[in-house]
Amino acid sequence: MEAVIPFVAAFFIGGAFCAFFQMIQDHTHSIPPKILLVGIGAGALAAALGIMGALGGFAGAGTGILVIGFGEAVYMAIQQLLGGDWTGVLTNFVVLLVFCLMGVIAGAGHLACTKGRKDD
Repeated sequence: MEAVIPFVAAFFIGGAFCAFFQMIQDHTHSIPPKILLVGIGAGALAAALGIMGALGGFAGAGTGILVIGFGEAVYMAIQQLLGGDWTGVLTNFVVLLVFCLMGVIAGAGHLACTKGRKDD
């Protein structure tokens, strides 16, 4: 039973974050990139305040795989950069570049599939 508890905690904490950001999007009618920026900023702020460390210790991957986890990664990379280590910044840049390229490829594929179709 003890082996199941971390998975349950990750599920509920990660689900709570997803529901929170979904409620923000539903009530503000913001576009998804704005919500992503809010999430990244919230993750960086929570990491600076030490909240992400406590949540990560309790919920594990429930906080690490979300957009707030990327905010924490950005915060940690900046901390490393201030210490003179560029590896964190370079890693985050490469990950961001890969995600942007995936978005461009997906968008191009979507346009190619829908070209010439008329929406009713």
